Amino acid sequence: MESTRKRNNVSKEKYFIERNSLLTDLFEDKHIRTVYNMFLAIFIGLFFNTVAYDYIKRGEMNLGVRLIKIGFGKIHIVIITWLCYILSSCLVFCCFNIWAKFRTFRNKQHIKIWDRCCLTLLVLYYVGSFNLAENIVTTFKLPICSAFIVTCEHVRLLMKIHSFVRTKFPHIINTKRTDDKHIPPTFSNFLYFLFIPTLLYRDSYPRKDKIDWTFAAFKLLEFVGAIFFFSFVIERFLNPSLQDFGLREYQLKELILILFENTITGIFILMLIFFIILHSCQNFFAEITKFGDRMFYSDWWTCTSYGGYFRKWNIVVQDWLYVYIYKEFMESFGTSAAVAKFGVIVISAVVHEWCLTHALGFFFPLLFVEFVVLGSILGNVEGYKNIVFNVIFWYSLAIGMSSLCTFYTIEYYARNNAPIKNPTFLENIVSRFITCDCID
Repeated sequence: MESTRKRNNVSKEKYFIERNSLLTDLFEDKHIRTVYNMFLAIFIGLFFNTVAYDYIKRGEMNLGVRLIKIGFGKIHIVIITWLCYILSSCLVFCCFNIWAKFRTFRNKQHIKIWDRCCLTLLVLYYVGSFNLAENIVTTFKLPICSAFIVTCEHVRLLMKIHSFVRTKFPHIINTKRTDDKHIPPTFSNFLYFLFIPTLLYRDSYPRKDKIDWTFAAFKLLEFVGAIFFFSFVIERFLNPSLQDFGLREYQLKELILILFENTITGIFILMLIFFIILHSCQNFFAEITKFGDRMFYSDWWTCTSYGGYFRKWNIVVQDWLYVYIYKEFMESFGTSAAVAKFGVIVISAVVHEWCLTHALGFFFPLLFVEFVVLGSILGNVEGYKNIVFNVIFWYSLAIGMSSLCTFYTIEYYARNNAPIKNPTFLENIVSRFITCDCID
């Protein structure tokens, strides 16, 4: 099921309609609901497994909270930063309206100068906001989860600002000074846009008649439960085999074995990331804002190729990339579809890597490499739509996630267990797990 669109020459316009998320509808079926119950049973099993492991091995019972406390430390800094993000976004809205209001110069040359000055300020805001987010993470030494919130929220709000400006800009430019029909965007519409789970600005969206607080509370409960599930998986399956890296030597065959063992862990982590971010969180905010269009993802689990997977995995971001990167490359720069697609892949990979680098606190561009390779090469390979190719797709996904989880964890422990005092720039960007002589 793809996003509802309408062809307009070479472009497609997104139309918002009232609809549920795919899993919300699927869970109405008792057979599909049973799969959900199976994961719930696994979660309960992991909870008791972690409790027993902590008590027997460590003589304590932290109930899986230890990693969560560490990961979400200094949360007050995150809240203050997020409020500053919202205020700065509102400031951009005010500045945009000032720009539009004062485009009344009779001299066209003056209008050009005014437009270029405002465009320069907008670009400086984009660049400066990235620098500010980096400084907040590094200055306050935010732990991983808190740093992820700061970087990802920064990117999300910046994408929203760009969508607002890029959507309203043509209306302002094409509106004559004597045209009284043009209605400037209202602050309430913009503020609503900042909180709803879409990155495409519209003056209005389909809305539910009322908030189902039971549904919202259940989504919030799912979100919290999935966070604990995530913590259990890392605590019990990912960390134990790799947490001594940098303290002792690992044999190459031992690491290869760990890599294959982590295929199941990788799939668990992938599904939890999907469930936390794209299902529970998005549906919660959609419900409390009465946002009607909840097609945040499509049936990516049925894919037989990475091209289909990238299109269906995260429709919210995919729509933004299509409108403001893919279309811009083709319509503004006259590039081919292949070049535009590669541009989308590279920009998306760079932003993902930027978030991950500042959240983890080190540069290790494995995600960027996998993104570009899978996106530009495997993304163009279409598999037959049958069971065999779906199984191949899932196993390749498991291997890819295993490599990401394994090598990022190795690099994390290598840098923490065998740090370099006063590292140079080159030592910061070279993988520590290679230079620490811990692989026999």
